[in-house]
Amino acid sequence: MIPQLRTPLAATYAEIGVAHVPGVLDAGWVGRLGGAIDRAMARRAKRSVEFNAAGEPGRFFGDMFMWRRDPDFRAAFFDTPCAALAGEAMGAARVHLFYDQIFAKEPGTPRRTPWHQDFPYWPATGDMFATVYLALDPIDAENGGVEYVAGSHRWGGEYRPAPFRAGGEGAARYDNPEFETAPDIEAMRGTLDIRRFDLAPGDAVVFHGKLVHGAGGNASPSRRRRTLALRFAGDDVRWREDVPTFKALRDAKLKTGEALTARPDLFPVLWERG
Repeated sequence: MIPQLRTPLAATYAEIGVAHVPGVLDAGWVGRLGGAIDRAMARRAKRSVEFNAAGEPGRFFGDMFMWRRDPDFRAAFFDTPCAALAGEAMGAARVHLFYDQIFAKEPGTPRRTPWHQDFPYWPATGDMFATVYLALDPIDAENGGVEYVAGSHRWGGEYRPAPFRAGGEGAARYDNPEFETAPDIEAMRGTLDIRRFDLAPGDAVVFHGKLVHGAGGNASPSRRRRTLALRFAGDDVRWREDVPTFKALRDAKLKTGEALTARPDLFPVLWERG
């Protein structure tokens, strides 16, 4: 169902799948969440991951589901306007917390983020998936700003997930013949509308779960690139058991076709349209 386009954000999101929203977080929130990311990078929780191969320069760090163990990440979901922003973009009546994820590239990290869609990584069906991607540092092309293929959320394909690091369980898990092979975006670059946004700390990019996106490495010798991705799900999302995905999502043990309301402990409602 096509959402009612009530706002410029909703219209942009529906048309091209991505929108830059400046100044979503103030300096206090930026400092709080930047500090939380630094703690996560120092403590290395069980689900955290180093995306660099052994011996590669720099550091590309990831972690997820932090909201379940850290009050600062929980507050990012419950106490900021991000859920309302996702609901406005999607035209949703109700917005669930889905999960959160850190992507941090330290200076001098050449490893890129591969072109991919987020949706095929998830055990779900539906169209109302939005990420609110928060910048905690100034971000531009040099230090690894994400690029988005405008309109690709409407291409109709679901592309085989790309492993962010070579080898290991991740690469094998994503070798699913049910999904299409992703287009060669680099070869098509001259024919596509590719957007990138220079971000100030506290800015957000809101983008659709089926939008193709990727990023270069951090070529800056001194500037960090710390980002927090808050994932949200709307009204039409239903579970799908047969998609290999992150263990913390598989552990939800929902049945195919069930709504997220069946597990309010894992997927609480954060926002409802008034």
